[in-house]
Amino acid sequence: MIPALNEERSIGKVIDDIPRKELMNRGYEVRVVVVDGQSTDRTLAIAREKGAYVLVQKGRGKGLGVRQAIALCDPREVVPKVLALTGGLCAKFSDLASMLDAKYMIMIDADGTYPPRYIPDVISALEAGADVVMGSRFKGNIAEGAMTPLNHFGNIVLSDIATLLYQHPCTDLCTGMWGFNSHALRTLELDSKHFELEAEMFAETVKKGLRLEEIPINYLPRAGETKLVPLKAGVTIMTKLLERRFWSAAGEFDMKVAKRTESPTPKLSAHHI
Repeated sequence: MIPALNEERSIGKVIDDIPRKELMNRGYEVRVVVVDGQSTDRTLAIAREKGAYVLVQKGRGKGLGVRQAIALCDPREVVPKVLALTGGLCAKFSDLASMLDAKYMIMIDADGTYPPRYIPDVISALEAGADVVMGSRFKGNIAEGAMTPLNHFGNIVLSDIATLLYQHPCTDLCTGMWGFNSHALRTLELDSKHFELEAEMFAETVKKGLRLEEIPINYLPRAGETKLVPLKAGVTIMTKLLERRFWSAAGEFDMKVAKRTESPTPKLSAHHI
């Protein structure tokens, strides 16, 4: 799954660099889904030329688009929509069922900063038992010019805060490379609309008791202009970390967290909060 917004300079190479042959040799059928945030350049045309299925999201924001794509992996979301189909049944059913049988989903940004060659490593971690996998740039190498000093500092601070709040080690909270198994895709409850998505995925993974692993990856300079406004995004991410520490995606107070917080000698495990 590749979230994209006006990434005509890089989307083609990202799709081309997906190691399809290696994955197919390991027994996997590879399906590329580009989640487009209503691009105004040639992103959609290039993605389709490369053979990708394109899901044009409703509304704006990376978080919103990713949530719409994840919903297509859950029969509880897809079946009612299929039953409600009226016209153009074959095409609409194909769209709705495009990701329903996915065993694993790999999410990677469309700007060329995350090399697709690490996808087999993500798959290996999932095969070994992880429910969710994060590609850590700080465990790997960050190319010169790929990350500004402000973003570098902010990533480290936010990752340390996430580690402290959720009592689970995290070295790269804002990474754009993730892997999920089907159980995780149907378990995570998300309500993010924008760049706070990654923080919420980390928080949900830990709170739901899913097994989370980090693998080292390299990070490259992006092609084109970034959509991220560092200070604004940092505040939003921090707010999401605090919000999800005590509240669910439905806005309900997490009683389990409250009881542990009130305990005089709380014990926090690696996988449960």
